[in-house]
Amino acid sequence: METEKLNFKELKKQMDSARILNDGARRLLADGQRQEQEVREACAMVRRRRALDSLKNIDLEELKKSRAGIRTAALREAGYSNLWELARLKDWELCAIDGIGEKQVEAIRSVTAEFVNHMAQHAAIRLSAEKEDGDQAENAELLIALARFRRGQALREEMETIAEELEDFVTDVLDRIEIRNGMHWIFSGRGTRERTVKAAEDLRGFQLSPIREKAVHYLEEYHKIQELGAEEAREDFRRNGADYYAILEEYGGSVLEKPLIYSSIPAQLASAVDETEIDLSSFKGHLRSYQLFGAKYILFERRVLLGDEMGLGKTVQAVAAMCDVYAGDPKSLFLVVCPASVLVNWCREIKKFSAIETYLLHGSFLEEEFDRWKEHGGAAVTNFETMGKIVDDIDKRLKIAMLVVDEAHYIKNPDAKRTKYVRALDEEADRILMMTGTPLENRVEEMCSLIDFVRPDMTEEIRKSAYMSHVPEFREMLAPVYLRRQREQVLEELPPIEEKQEWCALTEADRLAYETSVREKNFMAMRRISFLQEDLENSSKAVRLLELCRDAEEDGRKIVIYSFFRETVEKVRGLLGGKCVGVITGSTEISERQGMIDQLKDAKDGSVLICQIQAGGTGLNIQAASVAIFCEPQIKPSLTNQAIARIYRMGQVRNVLVYHLLCENTVDEAVVQILERKQQEFDTFADESSIGEAMDNLVDKEWIRELIERENEKAIIKH
Repeated sequence: METEKLNFKELKKQMDSARILNDGARRLLADGQRQEQEVREACAMVRRRRALDSLKNIDLEELKKSRAGIRTAALREAGYSNLWELARLKDWELCAIDGIGEKQVEAIRSVTAEFVNHMAQHAAIRLSAEKEDGDQAENAELLIALARFRRGQALREEMETIAEELEDFVTDVLDRIEIRNGMHWIFSGRGTRERTVKAAEDLRGFQLSPIREKAVHYLEEYHKIQELGAEEAREDFRRNGADYYAILEEYGGSVLEKPLIYSSIPAQLASAVDETEIDLSSFKGHLRSYQLFGAKYILFERRVLLGDEMGLGKTVQAVAAMCDVYAGDPKSLFLVVCPASVLVNWCREIKKFSAIETYLLHGSFLEEEFDRWKEHGGAAVTNFETMGKIVDDIDKRLKIAMLVVDEAHYIKNPDAKRTKYVRALDEEADRILMMTGTPLENRVEEMCSLIDFVRPDMTEEIRKSAYMSHVPEFREMLAPVYLRRQREQVLEELPPIEEKQEWCALTEADRLAYETSVREKNFMAMRRISFLQEDLENSSKAVRLLELCRDAEEDGRKIVIYSFFRETVEKVRGLLGGKCVGVITGSTEISERQGMIDQLKDAKDGSVLICQIQAGGTGLNIQAASVAIFCEPQIKPSLTNQAIARIYRMGQVRNVLVYHLLCENTVDEAVVQILERKQQEFDTFADESSIGEAMDNLVDKEWIRELIERENEKAIIKH
């Protein structure tokens, strides 16, 4: 049978399209160096600007130290007092000053340049999410460069997953198309024609393939990134501040002095930890230098207690250490034991920052998930109570590559069941990491109880030296087992803002109350998920809220709690009792609002101000608080942004921690998904008002109706 002749004009278009796509993928992957250089150059510009500004503080007398014979008296008589004023003058303006000649101008320039270069090398870069005036354009350029690099790197990681397959296919299919025109077709044999036709069919199939769709999508997104402007960069920084400072440390030369990272760790140990190799090939994200050191410390010492202050990223350090072990053996077994309130959160963090498979060992799927974890390897996450159901299946049966115990102070009592469950795995665990943000130096007995699990050989000596707990020598003694860094030691920039989604597993009471609101098609009641029932003892969000408030109090912080709903505000007030210094709602007088804010400022650590978000989100300055907790996701993102801005503004001296309380498989998840999807769409807008207007019209009645129907279907399936 005669092979049908090809449409060579169409074939050429398809070949060119495949070639262009493959070339674009190569350029995207190779563009990281250019973007990295843009970050370095933008950093240099900002540092030079700050160095020049610093010349205002350098008196003319410094010129005498150069021994270049510069006549400072003549400069003072002309009305100049510091190097900044001289740096702004043109050479001819300096020469016009009596007593200043060309050689002196050259000497002044040389001394000034030496000061600028020295100060530029040591200038700390502090990023700001606020709009800058024209004289501070370098800051905006730096944010843009960082935003393009951060988002570009994320796309490069995505493109890498398909780039090799794309390259192999395009190279192969183009090589197999031996006939490129009609004349060549006429003089070709049957075998050559059949091979060319088959290759052409493969190429046509490629036009509709998932790999091509992904590649086209990544390249389109990358093009948008190249056009990203200052407002989008500021918004991206507000959402991902920690990533920005990590990139600065890695590529902008903004590295902490090592003594600040190591704190009181002896130099010999610090050096050994610093030189430890770590494989982060399966880690997704950016580590600050102190976090990288923490991950290496976990690996080097093998059994440790990580006590970094709240908000410094203990979880991400744990995941980074897991990634190194995982790189050596992808079937390694990791076990995370934590309070029930953060089970879902741990699963999400491991998935977000690594390629490690996660298994939630809790609830009705416990046995099934345990078997999958045991067979395939990965990270199992369970709570202290559930440990009693699985410990016998692990003890003397499985080898755990790393046991992670979050909120380790939960097992400070050696006689408690949960303590015994965890400690039963001391021989099964190759590595043990205990984590707590609670400072333990002044609680030596509690510390010894924890250290006795990971390093029993050190316990007796530490107890004997308890009287030294306030001196540096005691910290050095603890160095092989206990690492704690405080924010002011490791975050030298303006306080960053860190947002975290706190996913809570529904209690039975939560589920029943939620299903009732779904059946009644009451959207506003659905949004109050986990605060619907009267007894908040059975509310997963309330339990997590109390834990976050306790953590904040331990960390010397004050809290603002936001909710859209008056009923939720009142229930939270009752839950917190005397911790609450006041409640701001729409009916609260303006004068009363300021009084409550003043009261919060003077109140003790752990004090809380509760705000109905429509009232507490605008017109207030609440820098006394450094923790914000949102009881539910807001339909209007501007409400959330305004509420955060009350805390995260000029005058804030601590890193701001923002927590969003959310429940899986509910309206919360649906709202978060649409917010994230719309945010990606609106990242292309350059005008702030356009973003605000568009984002504030996220949902309509049709969306709500469809959501209620989906939730109803889920409830029916469950029953």
